[in-house]
Amino acid sequence: MIKLTLFLCSLYAGTCMPPYTVQETYADNFSCMLDGYQKSYEKMVQIGAEETNTAGLYIRFVCQDIEPKIPQKEGSGT
Repeated sequence: MIKLTLFLCSLYAGTCMPPYTVQETYADNFSCMLDGYQKSYEKMVQIGAEETNTAGLYIRFVCQDIEPKIPQKEGSGT
């Protein structure tokens, strides 16, 4: 399972707001990445050009696997 976390940041202030993690989970990194770009786009449209340009806003995001893979021991057969 993969979770999407977005960060709204200001280039001029040099800070980011607290991260926002999307409630839904994703089956793979590809679908998470596509939704990250879509949600970023929608948020920028919602904020608008004036505020984005005035504050130097940008959005970054990360897709993280929330079920870490446990390495298998050689010869364990599992």
